[in-house]
Amino acid sequence: MTHEQKILARAMSHLDDDMILAAHGPRKKLRRAVIPAVVLCFLAAFLAVFPYLREVIDTGGPPDGGVIEENDGTKPEAYPFIPMNRPAALGRTTLTLTAVTDTTATFTVVKTDDSPIYALLRDRLDGALASTEAGYKDNGVVIRPNTIRIYTDGAEQPAYTIPSAPGTYQVLVDFDTIRNGRYPMQEYVEIYAYVGEDGAPVALRFSLETEENTGTETETETETETETETETEADSAADL
Repeated sequence: MTHEQKILARAMSHLDDDMILAAHGPRKKLRRAVIPAVVLCFLAAFLAVFPYLREVIDTGGPPDGGVIEENDGTKPEAYPFIPMNRPAALGRTTLTLTAVTDTTATFTVVKTDDSPIYALLRDRLDGALASTEAGYKDNGVVIRPNTIRIYTDGAEQPAYTIPSAPGTYQVLVDFDTIRNGRYPMQEYVEIYAYVGEDGAPVALRFSLETEENTGTETETETETETETETETEADSAADL
């Protein structure tokens, strides 16, 4: 017996029979089978959710025309969206959206305290594009300041904050830079304040959708013009 064989025999003498049998058991085969099975499970899960993920990425929302659920008391007052000419309370401030253009939104703001309120615009994935709050951060990144212009009570020179002192104001929110920027914005203006429990933010979202920018009014005008032309043609035929 060689020296190496003697060392091996001495080492084997310290191993239990159970350990030797286990070394020859089917564990290696089981281990080799588990890895492909796990990979197949992940692949199947990915294929199952891929159509949904692609729809969300392409459209910025859930597939099949999904809608936001109404406020059940656990969500901010931002849901559902608030239309024009409907007053809404934000803490001790009342806001009413009175006019909308493609690049502006005009509010009547009635404040009974001095808590600041802020305007915010979001992209299709609900990421922040701009805010009137200095130092506002989205996912740890400071959003561009002085992008939303504020004109109060017909002022010719813009400010970049909404008045916070008690009083009644006509506030025009100018988001021309955002509208014509590289990222498509959502069709609402979010007004928020830190007036929730323990200073949590509470938000209202005012819809920018109107008959003018949805095309409803244009279609109605076209139908009216068509009816007028038909009546004119009928009158001409009668004269002949």
